[in-house]
Amino acid sequence: MKSKESEYKELFLVEALENFEELNKLFIDLEKEHSNKSAINSIFRITHTLKGNAMGMGFSGIADLSHVMEDIMGAVKNGEIVLTRQIFETLFKANDKLGELINAINTGKKVSYLGLKTKLAVILREAKESEPAGQKDTPEVQPAQVEEGEEGAGTDVVIKDDVMPEIAFADVIQIPVKKMDELMNLVGQLIIERDRLMALSGNDGRRTSEFESLQRISSNLQFGIMNARMVQMGFLFNKFHRIVRDAAAIEKKNVSLSLKGTEVEIDRNILKTMSDSLIHLVRNAVSHGIESAGTRKAAGKPEGGSITLNATYEKDRVNIMISDDGKGIDAAIIRKKIVEKGMVTSEVARALSDEDVLMYVFEPGFSSAEKVTEISGRGVGMDVVKRTVESMGGQVKIETETGKGTTITLMLPSSLALKGALLFELDGQEYAIALSYTEAVISLKKNEIHKIGDGLMAQYLDSTISIVFLKDLTRMEDLSEISRKGALHKTFSSISEDEHLDVIIVSYSGKQTGIVIDRLLQRKEIIEKTLPKPLDKIKLLSGTTILGNGNVCPVIDVTAVVDLLYKNVIKTDKTLVA
Repeated sequence: MKSKESEYKELFLVEALENFEELNKLFIDLEKEHSNKSAINSIFRITHTLKGNAMGMGFSGIADLSHVMEDIMGAVKNGEIVLTRQIFETLFKANDKLGELINAINTGKKVSYLGLKTKLAVILREAKESEPAGQKDTPEVQPAQVEEGEEGAGTDVVIKDDVMPEIAFADVIQIPVKKMDELMNLVGQLIIERDRLMALSGNDGRRTSEFESLQRISSNLQFGIMNARMVQMGFLFNKFHRIVRDAAAIEKKNVSLSLKGTEVEIDRNILKTMSDSLIHLVRNAVSHGIESAGTRKAAGKPEGGSITLNATYEKDRVNIMISDDGKGIDAAIIRKKIVEKGMVTSEVARALSDEDVLMYVFEPGFSSAEKVTEISGRGVGMDVVKRTVESMGGQVKIETETGKGTTITLMLPSSLALKGALLFELDGQEYAIALSYTEAVISLKKNEIHKIGDGLMAQYLDSTISIVFLKDLTRMEDLSEISRKGALHKTFSSISEDEHLDVIIVSYSGKQTGIVIDRLLQRKEIIEKTLPKPLDKIKLLSGTTILGNGNVCPVIDVTAVVDLLYKNVIKTDKTLVA
């Protein structure tokens, strides 16, 4: 993995070379039309940006030369310098020298630039000392016999003209994300075709080992393109210093930000999708989490609060943690709020565990803020965060301690392009379920499953979990039928007592659920595609994939199944919530 320094250096080189080429074009445009204010402003802006970036990276030569070029263009903007042929010649040579300095970052070649810098400084100084532009001609710089690169020998400089121009190319190219997505789609089709050929050869009795080379090359190509889409978390995290500063100013609080795990890599599309959610969570931490300076001091805390953004790897996932050292979330307050808002009855609220109560902060319309401010109290945002995470096959977790602080963890796949899945059969149709939600696959007899109220329960390890026959859900014409008495008992009642059942144990939002299927097939890496309209309204499915045999395989949305069961339990049987 590249270090952050080398990655920043590559990005600087790409941008600096683009700036160099753009300056060449703008100088040519300005030479044709000296009054082109757009070109003047653009040159001033680019040289200013290049100067700042070079100073930040420690490239003093580029910073010095772009600085004096910026000053020249500032004087042109203000009417202090009238552009002449001689000035243009000097500016073109200065830009060429800028290109040499940029290329020297890679080659290590020593580039002398002080002569040009001095000549530009002389033009600037004499313009400042002369009468206002238009009252007399801009002073011409008289050449003296001072070679470029000599310091302190005089003010007038001769610049050698016998340097062969060169065209520079960066070692890094920028590819539009759309093109990367198209490549990923093409590779996905290649993988599907590969699997189809392997399946056909297996059916014909031929050895699949004949395709080992194809499988290896196509897999390497797939992972290579996936890797090209990865970016470091630091590129998003570093933008939050200003976000925290502005939110703290609005709330009149003193808050600092710490960053960890900035080198962790994640799919660029995931980072883009999650950016708004992270902004909301950070602003929420400033508004809801961090106390005022007086309150913190009274509690024996430092007056300034602290927020930490951290990213870590966990298997094939990336966990993003947003932590604060604020007041924490009081489950008793949330419990009271959800009853007041009519989300649950007081009996159900008392039966809910603190962990389940805390997850209600992600329900639409929920807010525990006592007053509405610019960034909190509107009851919007947290439900969008949860929905966004789940749309990518991720999960949200809250850990809090009253008086100590809160950590919200977003558990995300590292890539959207490929995901592990379990394939299974149900009513003769192949389905897939994401491995990220799967804890185990077990076998149960019918007599190990028990009816409780309108649901089913079974023992798994040391706990009691909900059981659902998936075909009871897929056979419903409308999911509202789930609330009808006995709707989830139909398949259970129709099977024999000694029948063995394949059960996939899934975990979501702290709840374990057993999903009964007809037959387990295999584990497989799949490329999931979103459902087209109007099929995207089907709640039980998150997408589809195409298998090697050419069949379309729907992907079960675990979050929808568990939410459906859990909310139905709360509505129909208050005694089951514990």
